[in-house]
Amino acid sequence: MMAIRKEFRKFYGPAFRRFRLALIAAHGPVCMKCRRNVPKYLAVAHITHDPRHSEVRLWCASCHAKHDAKQAYAMRRRNWSRKYRQLWLWAEIEWEAFPEWMRPRARPEQGRLF
Repeated sequence: MMAIRKEFRKFYGPAFRRFRLALIAAHGPVCMKCRRNVPKYLAVAHITHDPRHSEVRLWCASCHAKHDAKQAYAMRRRNWSRKYRQLWLWAEIEWEAFPEWMRPRARPEQGRLF
């Protein structure tokens, strides 16, 4: 499982834990994706990887890891690139792994300056 990033930890306090327990109570200990009975290790998965504005599902660890695989790869690639000071062709590629509200604002196009 991917660790919770520092900037997202504020979204996972006691209220979130109560929300998770309420989801399990409402839907039962069954993964919503593969329908397996998982009494202990159900996780709340954000469909769009955005904890602020995202639809959630109750998934087992296996389904959650499969869903997060592309996101995890994008974050590892971005962190590696920052560590070794790799330049990006476009800023959109660098910030693709982040939710829209975390991305830096786009600069005006060069054509509009003249």
